[in-house]
Amino acid sequence: MTNNVIHDVILIVDDDPVIRMLMRRALNPSMTHILEASSGEEAIELFSLHCPDLILLDVSMDNMDGFECCSVIRKMPEGENVAIIMVTALDQPEDIKKAFDVGATDFMTKPVKWPLLNHRIHYVLKANKTIKELTKSKNRLARAQSIAHLGSWEWDFKNQTLDCSDEVYRMIGMQPQERELNFANLIEIIHPDDREFLTHTLKNALKNKESYDIEYRILNGNGDIITLHDRTDITDDFGGQRLNGTLHDISSRKKSEQEIAYYAYFDTLTDLPNRRKFLVQLDSAIALAKRHGTKLALLFIDLDHFKRINDTLGHKAGDELLCEAARRIKTSIRATDEMSSGNTHVDFDNEHIARLGGDEFTLLLTELNTFDSVAIIAQRIIDELCKPYFIMGKQTYISASVGISFYPDDGLTGDILLQHADTAMYEVKNNGKNGYQLFSHDMHKTLMDRLQLEAELREAITLGDQLKLHYQPQVSSTNDNVVGYEALLRWNHPTKGMLSPFDFMAMAESSGLIIQIGEWALIEACKKAKKIHVADSNFTRMAVNLSALQFNHANIVDHVKNALLLTSLPAHLLELEITESAIISNVEDAIALLFKLKELGVQLAIDDFGTGYSSLNYLKNFPIDTLKIDKSFIDGIVHNQKDAAIARTIVQLALNLGLGTIAEGVEHVEQYELLKEMGCNDLQGYLYGKPVSLERF
Repeated sequence: MTNNVIHDVILIVDDDPVIRMLMRRALNPSMTHILEASSGEEAIELFSLHCPDLILLDVSMDNMDGFECCSVIRKMPEGENVAIIMVTALDQPEDIKKAFDVGATDFMTKPVKWPLLNHRIHYVLKANKTIKELTKSKNRLARAQSIAHLGSWEWDFKNQTLDCSDEVYRMIGMQPQERELNFANLIEIIHPDDREFLTHTLKNALKNKESYDIEYRILNGNGDIITLHDRTDITDDFGGQRLNGTLHDISSRKKSEQEIAYYAYFDTLTDLPNRRKFLVQLDSAIALAKRHGTKLALLFIDLDHFKRINDTLGHKAGDELLCEAARRIKTSIRATDEMSSGNTHVDFDNEHIARLGGDEFTLLLTELNTFDSVAIIAQRIIDELCKPYFIMGKQTYISASVGISFYPDDGLTGDILLQHADTAMYEVKNNGKNGYQLFSHDMHKTLMDRLQLEAELREAITLGDQLKLHYQPQVSSTNDNVVGYEALLRWNHPTKGMLSPFDFMAMAESSGLIIQIGEWALIEACKKAKKIHVADSNFTRMAVNLSALQFNHANIVDHVKNALLLTSLPAHLLELEITESAIISNVEDAIALLFKLKELGVQLAIDDFGTGYSSLNYLKNFPIDTLKIDKSFIDGIVHNQKDAAIARTIVQLALNLGLGTIAEGVEHVEQYELLKEMGCNDLQGYLYGKPVSLERF
């Protein structure tokens, strides 16, 4: 007998097949049924057929974009119930606002944090299911109430007493007909906050003989707060007017509405406001600051190394750590406020702290007279978050990067302040993490330039004629023959000229574009290697660099195999250069992957050897053919005994392990002679030639 497991149905909508593939692989295949659509029109058709639980919807698509698709789906049957996360490379405030205006549940910006995607979707699905169940419960309750017996009462405007049904007595916690009821003793059980409102309503009814339809709360005999819906009408009976009323206990409905509102505006894990609630709070704080002429600060807090917790201890441990981090942020603010001189005001109802999603938190500091105390608070948060955590019986550590923006100095709207605080936070990330950074407009310009460069690189990939490979020769130290070449990427930018990987590689990796570029480069290098192999009998290798992202990509083996098949290049003529950091990040998986690549017949080299974190204990297990000695050691090899000793050690290590060696950055004859004397196999550098284009090869 098998168990029928109900899977969540997720629809991925993106016109880029690579993005769809990455999203599919990032999701948990055992818990979800995944559908894919390459256009908005196809997404609408699949939605009508399968009614998915969640849609990952790309904004930028041809014909029908994500905004229009989201708007159409929301108007379809069951369209209001599906969770829609819009995925966009656009991070302008107007784009984010537009996403929510057309009905998005949430949004994510590209590049997507793939390790956190499954975790984030889990909680969106969880919240959306809860809202669905609460909505169903609310509808069932409404139908039951329409046929339920309602408490009734009458008042003839002359007597003090009310003529009440038994149900009215039961609602207010009294035995039926226990005593005569009048407005005076009913007022006594009305909730203190509602007494003035009800008294005013009754006086108006008495004076103007007008009916009313109101809600108010009472304190019943058990001390419980009951919410009543009191609806009245005036009738004429036997020549006299009467006020007829019905009382309905709507406490359950109110509770359901409050719970629905909670899930819409609060994070269910940490009990903090979510992004939607925080943006409302931020706009209100800005309006108040504008009226009073005060200032406020927005802190964007991102946990460092959180992915490591999820990967090593699991998502349950990650959830526990997030809750503890939220508690520490609140604690550190209280501690700072108690020590402050009164320049900073903080409310402690959690309204000013929010979890935006994943490992991102925000903090709003209001009514600032000076900015001095903001740095104190930021540092205290960082110090608090750096303390050890005891999660699931294990001690672990994280740190935090904090970006800070100020109103009105850094922006006049909530969207701009949040964007600028986020920009400042990423500056901390780029500078080593574990610190805080105030926003500056120069920083913003740098980010905008980077986004512009990313857009131009995407266009370069699409056009296909701007990316080039240059080739640098590798020479045998024994006979000076050219035995191989390294393929080096260049970008012939339409306005900036020829760019080296130093100018754009970091951006290509962070955006994920390196996967597409790397696949193209493999094929192009293999094509060239095939031609050289036919013409040159000394040719033994074409070296191609693999970035860390490429090496760890799920399809890297298929990419290499495909390049070899398309070009008919003998596999032993292709050498893949992999950095130490890419291998050492997950040694066991790296070893398995290296053996899979080795099974294809290619050569494998560790690039920039000695600059990373390789352990000799692991190195003996790697199926590596070659160690490349980094240029930083070669530069001082002639005059610096330590550099010479390191180079000599690497060459001897390779010799003992049966590996080849290539020295990079050889520019002088003295370097050549010393490396040849050490026994280094091959040499590469300006002494033998700069990298040249295919046309000048």
